[in-house]
Amino acid sequence: MKFRLFPATVVLALGFLCGCGGPTMTFNNQTYHVLTKDEEQVLVHKARMLLLAPSKALTKEEVHFVQTKEPKVDIHYTGDRTGEAKVIWTMPKKIITMHFGEKLLTDSMGWSLETEKRMPEVLKFVPENQ
Repeated sequence: MKFRLFPATVVLALGFLCGCGGPTMTFNNQTYHVLTKDEEQVLVHKARMLLLAPSKALTKEEVHFVQTKEPKVDIHYTGDRTGEAKVIWTMPKKIITMHFGEKLLTDSMGWSLETEKRMPEVLKFVPENQ
């Protein structure tokens, strides 16, 4: 009996070490398969390619910023490799966000672009009690 368990143990151990199942995340007792770091970079590349298309949404300087600066990637999963992903570039005067939804990195993945002006930081100075 121990002889029969040995091959199964070796296969499970190798699968764990190789990461053959891909990364997972557990949330509210649900375990989801998530994108790898390399796949997140593919998502960033997809966002950059979409922003290269001529449009009135971004200036040439903003497109250059997107192409040369690393964004923040924020993904909220609702299922296996499914959810909403945001790729966010924060410029001094503008925030550029590419939204991706549904099955990530598939042909059915939807996307949209959001731009917003950054609000200036308001500093409030309170005089010290004398």
